Amino acid sequence: MKGWGEVSTAGAGPGERLAVWTDTLWHLLGHLRSNAQADTPFQGRLLHGNLGHLKLCKLSASSHRVERTPELIKHDDRGFLKVVVQLEGCARLDQNGRSTALTPGSWSIYDTARPYTIANTSAVEQFLVLVPREQVLTPEVDADATLVRQYSARTGIGRLACEQMRAAFAELPTGGSQSADSFAESIARLIRDSLLERAGQASPLSVKEALRDLIKAYIARNLSDPRLSVDQLAAAFNCTKRNLHKTFGDEETTICNYIWQLRLERCRSDLANPALSARSITEIAYAWGFNSSTHFSRAFKEAYGESPRAYRLST
Repeated sequence: MKGWGEVSTAGAGPGERLAVWTDTLWHLLGHLRSNAQADTPFQGRLLHGNLGHLKLCKLSASSHRVERTPELIKHDDRGFLKVVVQLEGCARLDQNGRSTALTPGSWSIYDTARPYTIANTSAVEQFLVLVPREQVLTPEVDADATLVRQYSARTGIGRLACEQMRAAFAELPTGGSQSADSFAESIARLIRDSLLERAGQASPLSVKEALRDLIKAYIARNLSDPRLSVDQLAAAFNCTKRNLHKTFGDEETTICNYIWQLRLERCRSDLANPALSARSITEIAYAWGFNSSTHFSRAFKEAYGESPRAYRLST
């Protein structure tokens, strides 16, 4: 993910703020322009960034109402679904004759190619995620049964989807476009599986399997951080260490051992890479989260039967 951009009405006069919000905010959300109305002096702030094929935003705004009309859709239909995760305040979403309330701890999803209204009945804070329609509405997903419904951000696969969205806002992946694309795909997959779970259809993953995959993805993105630990994972996924260990119950290793094994694999790959021959063994070890060359050498020999130096010379 590239760095965040920010839009705020703070620098505009009271009479200009809604115009700034309409012309700039909705332009950033995939060029999805909407009409907006507010009964009180308006204030709004939006953090936005791209993560692979997703657009992610964190919105804070005064009470206001947004409407997307058929006329606006004629001028710009980008084929996005929009996920709204309610963090603070209350909102009501109306589309296709259906209505759902959003309160803190809930989320919903709707189609930006169809008319809708959102009434933010109080000051709100929300996560917004724009995801290409085809990433979620696969043949097994019934749009009529799953869109414009209230989902929980605290239970099931929906909780994991929202935790991944939170993680996207909390950390900027440093592994390049491949890491960003993988992160985006995991979010889209969890959103899709949440819809299947709510509709009572079979999901490719259980909650336990989905969480284990997320833990492994988080470890891979943060492997170079020497502070990476079970405590850090528990904080990142908002769960107990005991639950984390349970997710690895079917694995042949513990979470801690998985981290060290993955670090050793990355080090071994770098040691065998001719393009990295100028880098010292210690530099490579430290680059993958080791903070002691002695510990690294001992662990490497235990894992592969020879010292890092001997392995490098033999490749």
